[in-house]
Amino acid sequence: MAADTAMTVDEAMPVDEIMTVDEVMTVDTAMNEIIQILRDAQCQNNKNIRYAAEANLKQLQELDLPDFLLSLSAVLSRDESPLECRGLAGIILKNSLDERYSADGDRLINQWINLDQHIKSKIKVSLLATLGSSVPDVWRASSQVIAKVASVEIPRQEWPDLIDKLLANMAQQGASSPLKQATLEALGYVFEEILVLDPDEVNDVLNAVIEAMNQAEPSSEVRLAALIALQNVLKHANFANDDCRNLIMSAICDTAKADETILPPEKKPDEEKKMKQEAFGCLVVIASKYYTMLEPYMETILSLTTEALKGGVESGALQCIEFWITICEKVIEHREQNKCDAHAICTVDCSFIENPLSSLVPVLLKTLLKQEGDDVPKEKEKEGVDVPKEKEKEGDDVPKEKEKEGDNAQSISISGMTCLDLIARTIGDAIVPLAMQFVQDNIKASDWQSRKAATLALASIVEGPSIEKLAPVVRLLLDRMEDRNMDVRGIAVFTLRRMFELRHSPACANRIFTYANLPRIVAVLGKRTKDVPEVSKEACRAIYFLAKGYESISSELGHSKKEISSELSPFVSDLFDILISTSAPAKETPPFTFPTSAYAYEALCEVVRVSNIQDYKASASIGVLMPRIMRRMNMVLGAKASSSGDKRNKYNHLVLLCGVLHVIIQKLENTFAVWRTPYVLLLFCRVLTCECSTARDKAVVAIGALADATGTDFVDHMPILLQYFNVKLLFPTYLRVIGNIFVVLGEKILPFCDYIMDVLYEGLSKSMLKGPILECFGVIALAIGKDFEKYLQAVMEKLKEAANPRYYANVFDENKVDHGNQLRQGILNAYCGILKGTKDPESWFKVATDLFKFIEAVRTDQSRCA
Repeated sequence: MAADTAMTVDEAMPVDEIMTVDEVMTVDTAMNEIIQILRDAQCQNNKNIRYAAEANLKQLQELDLPDFLLSLSAVLSRDESPLECRGLAGIILKNSLDERYSADGDRLINQWINLDQHIKSKIKVSLLATLGSSVPDVWRASSQVIAKVASVEIPRQEWPDLIDKLLANMAQQGASSPLKQATLEALGYVFEEILVLDPDEVNDVLNAVIEAMNQAEPSSEVRLAALIALQNVLKHANFANDDCRNLIMSAICDTAKADETILPPEKKPDEEKKMKQEAFGCLVVIASKYYTMLEPYMETILSLTTEALKGGVESGALQCIEFWITICEKVIEHREQNKCDAHAICTVDCSFIENPLSSLVPVLLKTLLKQEGDDVPKEKEKEGVDVPKEKEKEGDDVPKEKEKEGDNAQSISISGMTCLDLIARTIGDAIVPLAMQFVQDNIKASDWQSRKAATLALASIVEGPSIEKLAPVVRLLLDRMEDRNMDVRGIAVFTLRRMFELRHSPACANRIFTYANLPRIVAVLGKRTKDVPEVSKEACRAIYFLAKGYESISSELGHSKKEISSELSPFVSDLFDILISTSAPAKETPPFTFPTSAYAYEALCEVVRVSNIQDYKASASIGVLMPRIMRRMNMVLGAKASSSGDKRNKYNHLVLLCGVLHVIIQKLENTFAVWRTPYVLLLFCRVLTCECSTARDKAVVAIGALADATGTDFVDHMPILLQYFNVKLLFPTYLRVIGNIFVVLGEKILPFCDYIMDVLYEGLSKSMLKGPILECFGVIALAIGKDFEKYLQAVMEKLKEAANPRYYANVFDENKVDHGNQLRQGILNAYCGILKGTKDPESWFKVATDLFKFIEAVRTDQSRCA
């Protein structure tokens, strides 16, 4: 089973726990049986055999759990067992204690707690002995099971000698490397699973782990295992103690810089590369928990991480960047907490972080240059230059190596950009001159990778520095938005969009751009909306956030506020043209394709929303926009779509168009031209007949806005609406809008009341409409007052029928309970509306009496909160 120094099960077992001959025979028999089942459970050729074996395993577990677990531990520990069976035995053992793999985790834990102590002792002895196996899969499985058992027993003051036994393995004279590896892995898992451990034990384990990390340890595998274990041990270490902290940091830093001059990175053994990476991983853990205690070590850490960043992925560059990301996140989090708590006393000074971060910036900026593994061909492809066929063939031999290098470089570049963004938020203005130097060196380079890196650098400093420092960035971005390379253009547009989103506040004295910039901004964004879909999408989003910056001031009344909100007015017409063009389908018949239409329409809505309606130019532009949207909506409604994909695209477009018209109607309000109403209403009504519920909801809400804008004149258009008001077309949102129309029209709606009420009566036969219809009765009663008397008796009968207790008694299904609650809510709202609208005292008293009866029935219903 094991190396020379490993224990056998019998050697590890105390004399009073050695099994009798009968017990050995019983275990052997059970083990042979379970080995066959474990082998069958992994059968790939016959699923019937596999399913039967899985059922047998479950049955054995349920019939005799102690014997089942004991047999599994025996299979795991014995060299004679097939390797694949040993691995599966370990997995099942672990899962039998792991609440993450069961919906009933407490039951699993209780099953182990209630096992006979003698059985548990045998299993634990077997697990400890298995750590001496020379087979990694076996000792790794055993170490995980040991940790799961420890997570149950140690908090209960059981298995008190586990840590001592594991440390004894490390101290054992001549202990094999696999035994040390297995023990370190077990210790790491134990420290990961358990939240509270004895401080003396933590110190003992920490010393053992650090000793195993020492260069004097001949096995690099053991040193690597020690580093991995340390990451979990660190969470329990007394880092506030100077001696303990110095010991830990010295060990980690020595490992991180070890062997720097012995071999070049590409020729270092894999273990050495992994050790450096894990050493920096330890620093990440420390940064997340103890970042305020790192000031004495910052110079060393900066030196180590800088060197690693130059060495690339294999030197631990990604882990180094993660360390600084964690530091920045912690500092930012600390500052935000202080902002939220005005009375908090700042006990932590994080200023020592700023100098190292500033020194790190130039190194991180250089990582942005490592964008692709490929060289020139991609540049030429993107610029529209044909790549010679011969060159393509030449590249066919290399891709796998280059692809891997490119992926690694790309990962570092992406992480570097994330880190730069956080540094900008941490040190603010101090990053700007560092970044701008890099930008100036690369922004006009002949190769697109350098121009892209410079643009990425600009993107990285958008959040954090002051507006004054960022002002020159806009011009640089506008230049790059006309770059011949698609990637560079896309990043420039993305960055400008992000600046508008985060820093655009026109009402402030300091602004990210001036009014003088607007003509060029609008012109360049207009060009980019016609770019490839990825760039066009970002351009539309940039327009959206450009407009949104005016949202908070568009409705202000002050003279200066009006002037600011009117800044956009000269460009509204151009923006409408740009966005209408961008949102247009490729052709007027299916299949419709709208790669950027959602973003264009969203931007269009925002421009309309913030436009100053009192400004003639803006008002006139919106007036011209509306018929253009109506024509497009008519075109989409008339297009036939046969496939499900075409229908989906058609309906999505209708949703967007209804949304735009809704915003226009709301914006125009009282200035909305009444003559347009029938045409717009008819378009919305046609949408009501489509199969898409989202489109129907959007259309009917827009009809409500149309009624609000038109006012009492909407009565002239009721015949159009009522052509599309029937039971088949009813849905809850439609009912709410009908109620709103009653409120808008008041008595003027009376000629249409009989028809509407008849449709509503008929709609009560639909279970899901009953609550909304009853609620609608209340709104109608409130809107037309005394004229509701003619419908009162019929409506009260409907309410009594809906309130019948038989609909609610003994209902425990969650969906039915929710439906019942909604129905009761509708009844209650109906009574309230009727009471408010009823003028006749006698009728009012009858309604109130019925209401009290209903309330009492609800109060006494024990299942109403089920």
